[in-house]
Amino acid sequence: MNDNFKIDEAFLLPLFDELYGVKETDFSIQINPFGKGNHKLLMLSDCKTHAYLPENEFELLNGIIDKGLKKTQDDYWLLNIANEKANFEQLLQQLKPQHLIFWGCDDFLNNARINLALHQQALLQGVSVLKAGSLSDYLSDAQAKGKLWLALKKMFFN
Repeated sequence: MNDNFKIDEAFLLPLFDELYGVKETDFSIQINPFGKGNHKLLMLSDCKTHAYLPENEFELLNGIIDKGLKKTQDDYWLLNIANEKANFEQLLQQLKPQHLIFWGCDDFLNNARINLALHQQALLQGVSVLKAGSLSDYLSDAQAKGKLWLALKKMFFN
């Protein structure tokens, strides 16, 4: 009997990848979010004038997070896609969010071929997503803020 049975590595590696779905994560694109993302909540803004958001929009966002969702700045990531090179797939792959809120981001959504109506929710690749308007839309429009709150309640408290 021959005990020197050997299987070539070139034969095994493709089988292993196929069976176990091994995917390499591409960390060549750096993502620089604000916050720690402890609760795996990712929020995307599209602000061409500030690092993340103007001060009044940032205050509104903190009010929504703190008073409405009962979370802190450590619980979410805020990412300004105007300053990032990552696409939708790369964001999901690197950050692995459970919830994602698009604050405006119409061009980004179009490029990712994601069609959501305002305040519409969906499940995309296992992530609960919500399309909101830009935060500036909610600064002075109480009716829009009410619709946003209903969508957020449905997303986080149902």
